[in-house]
Formats: sequence, structure tokens, C-alpha cells
Amino acid sequence: MTQSWDVIVIGSGIGGLTAATLLAKAANKRVLVLEKHFERGGLTQTFRRDGASWDVGLHYVGGLNKGSRIRTLFDYMSNSALEWNKMPDDFERFIYPDIEFLVPSDRLEYQKRLIDIYPEEATAIRRYFTDLDDIYNWHVNGTIQLALPWPAKDLTSLSRRRKSKKATQTTKEYFDSRFKSAQLKRLLSTQWGDYGMVPSESAFAIHALVTQSYMDGAWYPKGGSSRISRTFETNIEAAGGVIKVCKEVTSIITDKNGKVCGVKAVDLSGDKLTEVEYHAPSVISNVGAGLTYTKLLPTDGEIGRRTAAVRKLIERIGSGISSVTLYLRLSKPVSTLGIKGENYWINTTIEQRDLDSQTEAVIAGNPGFGYMSFPSSKSGEDRFHTAEVLALVKAEHFSAWKATQHGNRGKEYLDLKDRISRGLLDLAETAAPGLKSLVEYSELSTPLSVIDYISSPSGDIYGLKGTPERYHGAALLSKSYVPGLYLTGQDAASLGIAGALVGGLMTASRVLGPFGLISIMKQVESEAKGGPCILPDGKRCLDKTKAVVNAKTALTSSIWKLELDLENTVAFVPGQYALLKVAPFEWRYYSIANIENRRLTLLISTRTGGHGSTYVEKVGVGAETEVELPFGSFRLQKNDCHKSNGGSWQANIR
Repeated sequence: MTQSWDVIVIGSGIGGLTAATLLAKAANKRVLVLEKHFERGGLTQTFRRDGASWDVGLHYVGGLNKGSRIRTLFDYMSNSALEWNKMPDDFERFIYPDIEFLVPSDRLEYQKRLIDIYPEEATAIRRYFTDLDDIYNWHVNGTIQLALPWPAKDLTSLSRRRKSKKATQTTKEYFDSRFKSAQLKRLLSTQWGDYGMVPSESAFAIHALVTQSYMDGAWYPKGGSSRISRTFETNIEAAGGVIKVCKEVTSIITDKNGKVCGVKAVDLSGDKLTEVEYHAPSVISNVGAGLTYTKLLPTDGEIGRRTAAVRKLIERIGSGISSVTLYLRLSKPVSTLGIKGENYWINTTIEQRDLDSQTEAVIAGNPGFGYMSFPSSKSGEDRFHTAEVLALVKAEHFSAWKATQHGNRGKEYLDLKDRISRGLLDLAETAAPGLKSLVEYSELSTPLSVIDYISSPSGDIYGLKGTPERYHGAALLSKSYVPGLYLTGQDAASLGIAGALVGGLMTASRVLGPFGLISIMKQVESEAKGGPCILPDGKRCLDKTKAVVNAKTALTSSIWKLELDLENTVAFVPGQYALLKVAPFEWRYYSIANIENRRLTLLISTRTGGHGSTYVEKVGVGAETEVELPFGSFRLQKNDCHKSNGGSWQANIR
């Protein structure tokens, strides 16, 4: 089976979705996005347990004040359907044994607070804020340069050269050459977790980019980060494109001239695995430089020769950091503890330990560093109360279980997770006394979770490390080695959500040619100034089926039978599931009870009180919605996560 498209995107993370959405809306390209997982969105997806939800990778985003370039792009790609909640004015709390510092949403106030504490460092502090500006612009201009036509590309390159030495020194080298106070240096480097490298490893460029992006505060998507993929999807589908989940790309296809012409994939959506080919003259990879050049393309022959240098660079830079995250559902809002929704960066020592030592401490149940946030407070959720406690770790410390299967990793692994969970909760309690008493449910993810659900082979969450060597090798990373193939996401631009989004913008621009960036931004800015929101003229995505509610029956006090008439005939096998649209940009999956003569029957529990529960209780006969089906198979497995009423059985989806 083969299908043809204008552009194929591998991976539905923020970089891939940005490129796909811009090509669809700004250039009317028919784009196919292929996602291995059953959830779209990559690190912007959320997951749910009994109605409560947590973000997987998006914790907060900077630079989203009205009129900013990033906000304008988000508004354009979501047709302004994606709303953002501003976090508290003091949005970060840095906690150390000898000092606690609140980071304000105002650059001048931030500078003033630091100078009030360290008056003898006033000159260096002022210079630091100036340098953040300069190197932030150095970084941004370097990224934009990749999509500019000549001679603008060369002129931009010349203007950046005099600042390159400062940008590509390590963060530690920068701090040591400018500040005397060890405490101040440690305080300023607290947000190293946002880019995953301690100061002795990170380039000052990545520190400046991340720190500067939060000078006006931080934002979080209203309703949760999964709204991003669903709002972007509208434009992809309007141009005749589609996001296909449960599709694992196994290789990129080239023709006899060495030009990209499509991909091979395995369809994971049915009860049997099937191979499929998709054809397009342009392929965008959002699965990382390493996986693209070492797995999806041949490493021998002519293509192997062309990519040899970049593969060596990728190996030298190495994979980034991973994480363990403790997800908590609470009985009460954290406001009862005096918490306003700010992030907590918790440190038990002023010393900066290396990553191996930090990982060993986490595994021993005695973490010295952690990040805590409160998704429900940030998203505006008032029915469920949630928290997350995260520690950064090196994934190789979990390699003993890499060959095992999710849900079947043995007692030693479960004991390890229990020890890590208790250590993280103890750490959180030191910063937020009383938190433990509110915990109703807890669940821990490890680097193996990242490998399983984000398809990151080494479990890293930030892609290639933002080291000086990465910036020295930027020309190699940005080069196109196979005609028609483009990288996007974090490895194409920079780390994090905003970095991956900018990477998607640059990639879409390059696909459209030398003036692609100018063309895209002209449309983005026109809409931002009040111009019409113009959706592409295309056919509706065929992977979704219109459905009309035919009947609903309350089988018990908490179980409903919902019957829907489908627009199209759909075949299924027992054990498969359907995605049902239950609210704008909100979808829930349910096991298919039956499909007969285009009549779909679902059984829906209202025990959790979430969006799906509300939908089935309130929906009337004749109401229209959409379903996406069929997918994979459900199987029951024991959920050994900590819960107030003990373990439970839950559905696991392939």
C-alpha cells in the first residue's frame, strides 16, 4: 500500500507539528504527520489517571507576552484557539540551605533583587543582564540565518562573529570570570534543569537563551499542553493533511539519484502489524539528528559517506539528560499550603554536583536537587489537583532494564521506583510542608518511560546537548545531506518547547525555498495585525469519521452505553479502541464494544468526573461529534502505582 503527499513529517512533537502546520496554512501543502505513539504531541502530550492529568514535557513557556514573536506564531498556528494562563508574578522559587530567592516577571525587578542581596557585585550583575540580551540575539540570529537567502545569510554571519567567543564558552567559565560570590553563581545557574546541563558543560549561549526567555515571566496552556497538537491539527487537516498515530517509520526512502522520495513505516494500529509506504518529495524528520542519520538512513554507500562527518559530530556531542518524575494527585489545592502555582527549584546543598553523582543520589532515594510544579494550578483545572516532582538523571543508570517490557520489569525495578518516589516526595516535603498529607495517588516515570513513549532511543528529553561543541558544529548540523530531507525540532534550532517551535519555523521556511521565511512571516504578521484568518481549502481528514449520537443508556450509576451512527463503514476486531471527541480539542479513548452496520457502541465510565464523563452525561440524541478509529488493542495489566486504596487494574494500549 502506497500513498502520496506533498510533505511527510516523521514525529508529532512540537517541531514537527510547527513545520507541518505552517506548510499547511501558509503554503497549502498537503502534509502527512506520522507518529509512533497512540498520542500525538511528543513532549507536549498529557496523560490521565482517573480524570486527573499531567504534562509530560511542557512545564512552562517564556516569551509569550502579547505581541511577542513566539506568541504570534502560536496564535497563527492555533487560529487563536490556544489560550495561555500567565503564571504568578513571582513564578520561580529557588531554594537553597542558606538562601531562598523569588524570580519576578520583570527584568528590572529581577536585577534589583540580585543587587540588593549582592551590592558588591552590582556592576557584574548589570553586565550579566546586558550579556544575556546580546547572546540571546546572537543565538536567535544564528537560527534565522539558516533560512535566509544570500546575501542576508552572509551578513548575519559576519555580525555574529565578534560575540561567538563569549557565546561558546561554558556557563561556568562565564560566571567564574565575572562573579566572586559562589552563592550568586549558584543562584544564577539554578535553571540549568531547563536545558539539562550543569554549568561546567553547557555553552553560555544556551544558558542565555533560556534565562532571557523568562524575563517577562512564564505561561502555561489553558486546559493543558495537549491542546497544542489538537489546535494545530485543524490547519493540517484543512489543507487535506493528516496526523496518523500508531505509525512507526522504519526508514527514509531515496531514489536512484539519492533524493528523498518517501518513507517506509509499520502500521501499529491494527491487530496485526503491516508495512506501508508513503511517498513525498520532501521529508521532515522530527525524531532527532542521531536517529535520523544512524537508523532511518543507511550508514554505508553514498549516503553513508555524505553523512559520516555529521554522525561523528553527533557521537562527540552525545545525548542529553533524562529525568525521573513523580506525578501526584492531591486531595486539596496547593493553595491550602500557601503555594500560588510557582515553580520550585529545590537544592539541599550550595555545591553543584556532577550528573553521575546526582543520579546516584536519586537512585539511593536521597536526591539533592529537584524541580516541583503544579499542572492543575497552571492550567486552570479546578476539579482535580496535581503536582509533579522531577529530578534530572543520566539514562544509562537505568540500562539494566532497557531490554524489558513496560509493565513487566520485575521486582527489583519496582523497588527502585518505590525508593526514588519516596526520596522525591521527602525532598518536596522539605520545601512544601504538608504536601505529603495531601497525596491520594502517585506514579513515577523513568528514562525507560521516555524511551517507550517518546521514542527517544537513549531516553534523553532535550535532544543533542547544548555544549560549546554543538555551537561550533552548527554548520554541520544545519546542512542538508540528502536532497529533500530536512531536520526539525530541538536538534534543528535549540532546546525546549520554544526552541523546537523555532526549529519548525526554520524547517518549513527551508522547504519553501530562499524566501520561505519571509513568505511565512508576512502571513503570520498580517493575521496578527487583524487580517483575516485564512484556512487552506482542502478536504477533511479521512482518518476521522463524523458521528451522530443515536442513543445513550445508563447501565449503572456510573456506566453508560453510548451508541453513535458513523458516517463511514469501519471494520474492527475485539480489543481495539476509538478516540471520541468529547469537547473542543479534547479527545478520550474508549474500548469498542461493537460496530454493526455503522453503529458504534462504546461503554463509558463516569466515575472519574472528567471531560468524557461530562460529555456522556450531558450529550443529547442527535448531537454531532467525531471519532478516530480503530486502533491497536487494550490489554489489562496490574497498576502497581501508589494509590490510597492499593493497586488496581488498568488498560494498557498498544
